Amino acid sequence: MLKCTLTLALLTTTALAQSSLPKNYKTILNNHDLLVMRVHYGPHEFVPMHDHSAYPTVFVYLNDSGPVRIDHEPPASFSVTRLPTHTGAFRIAPGMTERHSITNLSDEPSDFLRVEFKTILPTDLKQVTRGEVPSPLIPGTRAEFQDTALEIDRIVCPPTVGCEAAPLNPRSLLVPTTDLKMEGPGGKQSLKPGEVAWLPANAKKPLQLSPGAQALRISLLYPN
Repeated sequence: MLKCTLTLALLTTTALAQSSLPKNYKTILNNHDLLVMRVHYGPHEFVPMHDHSAYPTVFVYLNDSGPVRIDHEPPASFSVTRLPTHTGAFRIAPGMTERHSITNLSDEPSDFLRVEFKTILPTDLKQVTRGEVPSPLIPGTRAEFQDTALEIDRIVCPPTVGCEAAPLNPRSLLVPTTDLKMEGPGGKQSLKPGEVAWLPANAKKPLQLSPGAQALRISLLYPN
């Protein structure tokens, strides 16, 4: 009963938060498990005060960008500066209701995906985790984060040949960080950074990706 009550409270909070978001946030996927928004802050853009949900969130960065200042509303007034980001890096944040404004301090835009997990309780992810882009990038599929709720794999194909990522039992979200072509449970598809593909559970075929493709795969390890 407690978990149902908490989930209902989160759903109500999120509905209110999403209704007040500025144009910088565009929903590109919304299903039972997650909400994915593409976010864009222009060079030196100021984004007025707005609300975000209390859902645990993964941020996937789509470009090399500069610092961004985040100013939180009184009475708990404080400012933090998000450090410059790199294409393909990610950050995992525990659930926390936020009301803040944004100032892009850089000459460069900031583009990223905000992946909110609607069926993970805020207490399930307890600390911020950052996933930097490996250097050098080695072809293959490697797990860069795993706990009881989530697994995040980085998939890198060689520049001259395609590659395959073995199917996983869990349902998952494919987040390309380069242009790519894929063949999976839903057939053939072309994707660009900032787009996503939802992969159902228990896929029978491996995921086939085109030469030079790079992507993150976020798998949900908890039950439906």
